[in-house]
Amino acid sequence: MSGVYPIADYYTVFPATADISNFGLAESTFNIPQSAYLSNAKGQYCLISLADASIDAEAVELPIAISLQGVNNNGGDDAVLGCFTITAEQGNTRFHHTFLKNDVKYLISARPSQIRVRVFEEDKTPHPLTTGYLTFKFEYLSKEVVRAMNDESEYNTF
Repeated sequence: MSGVYPIADYYTVFPATADISNFGLAESTFNIPQSAYLSNAKGQYCLISLADASIDAEAVELPIAISLQGVNNNGGDDAVLGCFTITAEQGNTRFHHTFLKNDVKYLISARPSQIRVRVFEEDKTPHPLTTGYLTFKFEYLSKEVVRAMNDESEYNTF
């Protein structure tokens, strides 16, 4: 795709740096310094995805989802970036969760100063992010590519 900048930015956040303003919903806000981004010369829009993640949730018996909050193009409250599935269990005491990357990417304004995520179990039970890390990937797009994508998705009705 022409107009996609070839170098992406990656940024890793840790629970200790989060502002957990809504613990009951397991919602965490991470501040991202502008110095985390390689260049301000890239496009004004980017696609955000979760490149890698790790959590410690050995007592949780259900898969766990990581959701980006505040995404306007999602049509819902939760823009799921990926999930942790259960891959092994030993009796009823230990559950191993493996991160499964979601291929969905969400269009956002480039170089956000904050990212707000929510973590919850498959049955929507909040699961506060207290351990591990999340690595976000930012792929930049030119205005022309965003305009072309919008044009392709506009449909005429009869």
